[in-house]
Amino acid sequence: MPKKIHLKQHDTLEEWHDKIRGIRDNEHKLKMLVIEKIMANPNISGEEVQKTFFISPATMYSWIKQYNNNGLEGLKKGNEKKRGSGKGNKKVDDEVYLALKEAMENNPDKKWTGKAKEVYIKEQFDIEVSEQAIAYRMKRI
Repeated sequence: MPKKIHLKQHDTLEEWHDKIRGIRDNEHKLKMLVIEKIMANPNISGEEVQKTFFISPATMYSWIKQYNNNGLEGLKKGNEKKRGSGKGNKKVDDEVYLALKEAMENNPDKKWTGKAKEVYIKEQFDIEVSEQAIAYRMKRI
């Protein structure tokens, strides 16, 4: 049996229809139409929604989560997770990695796991960078 899709009740279906009419941005409207389809048929399967709108399961569930957390505002542009180096799309300068390299050289007894490097950068520079990004950049300095 397919997993039931859970939507928080932010608006009635009629209110949602009125809001959809006022949206001009096609990407935003598509997100709203996906939510509208689920509102109109609470027993619809995720697969059916995905096939109807040609979207991946990850995309559909991301939009549902955005809606459940913040209603219509959650579906607006700019709420998507940013991509790039570091979480939040912050550019991380070489000085951060040079400082990390120096700290590793000055503390050879410490076990410098990926997580330890991540914590060091967070504590010293207040920047969140993934372990993978750290490993990639450390090879290049």
